Amino acid sequence: MMIKKLLFIPLFCLLACSKAQAQETPIAEFFCGAELNYADVNFTRLYNVLINLTPGAKINLGKEWQIGLQAQVPIVNEGYSEKDGWLRLSMANISKELHFESARQHFKITGGLFGKSRYGGDLRWMFPINSWLLLNAQVGVTNRWVISTDMSRCGESYFETEKWSLTSIIGGRIWLDKWATELRANGGRYLNEDYGVEGEIIRHFNHCSISMFAQYHELAPSQYYKGTHRYGGGFRVVMMLPPYKKQKKSVVVRPASNFRLTYNAQSDGYSMKKYTTDPEENERTYPIHIPWGTGNFNE
Repeated sequence: MMIKKLLFIPLFCLLACSKAQAQETPIAEFFCGAELNYADVNFTRLYNVLINLTPGAKINLGKEWQIGLQAQVPIVNEGYSEKDGWLRLSMANISKELHFESARQHFKITGGLFGKSRYGGDLRWMFPINSWLLLNAQVGVTNRWVISTDMSRCGESYFETEKWSLTSIIGGRIWLDKWATELRANGGRYLNEDYGVEGEIIRHFNHCSISMFAQYHELAPSQYYKGTHRYGGGFRVVMMLPPYKKQKKSVVVRPASNFRLTYNAQSDGYSMKKYTTDPEENERTYPIHIPWGTGNFNE
């Protein structure tokens, strides 16, 4: 409980001290994507398959306040558990961006229900030192939650209150403008209270980003062979979907902003996991709107 109090004190101080931005026209964005889960764990079929629609909304309240909402609507469930096929609320939160331009300090504060079934408070920080070097950090205090239903008489709803988890990640980024390439290094304490570091190289194209990454983390059991491992690695692909430019309308209906794919050759379902605070969070679009790196791209 003391950790939570210490986290929220600086959040309120930042809100009080930040420079107010000009009032923006409120815009409600409604969108929908799809999510594919599959696992090769059953001899009776090639894959267990779970496909969810992910309708969501972003409501911009002005002065860089935003409400984010998202749900999971299962449309195919072959081999996954019965509860995995239930309608589920997956995100509902409010966020505020803070920009101290003269000091080049940028923050985003989010509170509410996050992805990965976590709720609580989250603080992001980005510091563009110059045109090619940026520092970033994230601190969060979260706990578990679930709200789901099978649309009949069955449902599940709980908010755990006893064991809160502290997440803290710090890193840096280098932007190579000539090649539109980004080098990233991050490390710290992750969602399951485990520690690790990750290095990543990302090549950015007009509407697509492709990366290769490597991880080193605490000893963890492997999913693919008997024993344990400390290493992980693979690739990520983030494809932005049209329309690419922000529409200046009061209400916008569109597909999800991006499609993303991650392959980790040593994923164990536990190590170096992170929650999400934005319904369309991805590795290409920065969590805070800043004119640095891909933040300069017109999307």
